[in-house]
Amino acid sequence: MCGFAGAQAVLVSLAPDLVAADDRHTAQGLLNFMNALGGGIGPAAVAGLSGIVPGPVALAVLAALPLSGLVLGLTRRPEPGATRGSPRRRPSRN
Repeated sequence: MCGFAGAQAVLVSLAPDLVAADDRHTAQGLLNFMNALGGGIGPAAVAGLSGIVPGPVALAVLAALPLSGLVLGLTRRPEPGATRGSPRRRPSRN
């Protein structure tokens, strides 16, 4: 529970820097929704898998998913010239 709450706090604080200014409220709302949805799906997935495989194996399978996301997130490099959190450019009306 502490890890879940800590991750949510960090992600919500980083969201404004990762999206355009016009999309910040929407991005934070979707992030909170996905955090709540993930918090409900995790226990349900472990319960469903534990009927097929032993409990520790079900937990290991479920733990591998966010771990693989973490590895991908840390190893992915941004494209050259990419900007983060810059506002969208509005088309000129000439």
